[in-house]
Amino acid sequence: MTDKASPAGCVVQLTIPAQAPEDAQSRWVGRQGLGPPSFRYFNVAIAVPFKAIEATRVHLAGTEDKDREMSVVRGLSEPEIVALGLNVGDVKPA
Repeated sequence: MTDKASPAGCVVQLTIPAQAPEDAQSRWVGRQGLGPPSFRYFNVAIAVPFKAIEATRVHLAGTEDKDREMSVVRGLSEPEIVALGLNVGDVKPA
């Protein structure tokens, strides 16, 4: 059996949907080919996923990104938190 340490933080992914081209002046009424979304990542020194997402929203307050879809993509171990220079509760772009 392996002893796996519980996460000490989270990596939060912010999903930014693709935008329609500004010059889209066609009569096509079907779905536009928008392409793939883009992503931004944040290292958060909070182990509870929903609290890490909320801390990221607070970090992004005042930007349009605060209301976008976010999810936790993986945990961060204590050594990773130390290596990233994060203190408890910190949110930093990855």
